[in-house]
Amino acid sequence: MTEDPPDPPESGAEYRDGPHAEDHAAGLARLLQSIYEELAARLEFDLGSREAAQDALQDSWIRLSVGPAIGPVRNPRAYIRRMAHNLGRNRLRGTARYSLMASSMVAGLADPAPDPERIAADRRDLAVVFEAIAELPEQRRTIFLDRFRDDLSLDEIARLRKLHRRTVQKELHRVSQFLRERLQRES
Repeated sequence: MTEDPPDPPESGAEYRDGPHAEDHAAGLARLLQSIYEELAARLEFDLGSREAAQDALQDSWIRLSVGPAIGPVRNPRAYIRRMAHNLGRNRLRGTARYSLMASSMVAGLADPAPDPERIAADRRDLAVVFEAIAELPEQRRTIFLDRFRDDLSLDEIARLRKLHRRTVQKELHRVSQFLRERLQRES
């Protein structure tokens, strides 16, 4: 059965000058344990949250437990407080940087594909357009299909259909108005 180590003195002088001088990190870890609540309250105020304070103290404990050897420390309480404060600030900076980067990355990763509701609405609109095109007078429907299905220019349609260019423009305008009105009515 192992015996618990004696409580560390408040000043921390034993870790600087006393029998634990060869094991400064272990002495600082014991001091951290003994003033944990006091440090947590102060760090909570400094860092803005209890969770951030606890994380900083946990990081400090780990550094003291497994970190590199630490030489004599003049003011152990101040050393531990400063270490925890710095580790907490570094963690907050890293979290803030990650949060900003993550939100900007997520904004850039928006799915360009339409959602199911949009797809259904577009299909309804397309069905309305096809029905409306079928109702058009033959010349108007032919001009519309030449332009938008076959991608012919106004001059090409006029030559092909033996019409004036202005007549082709007027017919396309009428089709456009007719389809727009139909879509508005059906929506």
